[in-house]
Amino acid sequence: MGPGQHRPHDEEYWQRPWAQALFAGDLFEAVPFGDQPTVVYTSEQGEASGKHFLGEVVFAYGLLITPTCDMAEQHGTSPAVAHPYRVLVPVLPLDLVIQQTAAIEQSLGLLRSRDAITPYMYLPALRNILESEQVACLFRPTLVSDELLRDPPRRVAQLQPPARRQLKVKLAAYWGRAAVNPDDLPLHERDEAELAAGTWPPSAYDSPSSTAGDG
Repeated sequence: MGPGQHRPHDEEYWQRPWAQALFAGDLFEAVPFGDQPTVVYTSEQGEASGKHFLGEVVFAYGLLITPTCDMAEQHGTSPAVAHPYRVLVPVLPLDLVIQQTAAIEQSLGLLRSRDAITPYMYLPALRNILESEQVACLFRPTLVSDELLRDPPRRVAQLQPPARRQLKVKLAAYWGRAAVNPDDLPLHERDEAELAAGTWPPSAYDSPSSTAGDG
């Protein structure tokens, strides 16, 4: 964000899942993230054919960063099937990141007030789910299938429009090294209002027994 610009206010981040489809900025639980070290396992080392990458997997909350427009087919705007790939980044407690990253501790004020540390996106607490301040680690994406997010349902919250726009600003800053003024971006996605569900759960990504609330 530009000098002096404040990130969205805490109350403009989280909301209970409401949409029939996925949006960038949706929050999911129990997302697998590959950990280091990773080794190559080939057919010569066992009965399995082909080549595989093996390594430890950790599970964490994940923030969806696949552009909403790339998942447009799921909205019913086309008879084609949307590609089944979804990219998420881990969401970790801010206190944990501070313990491991001295630069974050030195710039904590900038992170909390302006969300100005490029590799991270600041996220406030979410009642009953994220009990403390969090950060989305933009530098550590993982790729999962759409089916994994649906079976079992893993979505627990969605970002409100101001925070979704902030996510776009942060992704442009990190991946494109581009400074984007949030006021130059639309607040809502195209046809967003038409995707509101009238029943619970709103989609196959949401559990009927979910107790997720607003932030």
